Amino acid sequence: MDDRMNDNKETIVDSEAEYALETLSKIERDTNTYVRPPLWLTFIIACFYGMMTFSWASARHENLWMLGLIASTIGFLLALAFYLYSSRLLGAKPKLLPRDKSELIFQTVTAFLFALVFLLTRYFSTEGIWWSSYVGGTINTLLLAYLLHNYSTGKFIARINRDE
Repeated sequence: MDDRMNDNKETIVDSEAEYALETLSKIERDTNTYVRPPLWLTFIIACFYGMMTFSWASARHENLWMLGLIASTIGFLLALAFYLYSSRLLGAKPKLLPRDKSELIFQTVTAFLFALVFLLTRYFSTEGIWWSSYVGGTINTLLLAYLLHNYSTGKFIARINRDE
């Protein structure tokens, strides 16, 4: 039986291997397109997160910006829950936890970047640089919108600019 298995070995041509890799890459890009939230929902989620960053940086001495932080956090969580629930209704199941090492690295770097902007925005704002809350809120809004639109599967996928 081992002889028959050894006789059935085939060599793979380089072009076949390249085609298989391109096909897998296309499947990953198509999955990202299918899982990604619609633009209006991406905009809402990103704006709520940016408002959270801005409100946290502007909140001092229990002023009204703390109410803005609470309201934007609730709005962010509700929009996120709506996205996850509607995705399940449509048959898609967005991943919340990484499944392999590359996803873990990508999501860890992303989380670190968001936390860094969040904390530095608060620090600079309390040090008297009043415009840092605007900059930090804008950075987090644009970064989250970009990542939700282009990397909604939680995995870094290289883009190919060829027509397919």
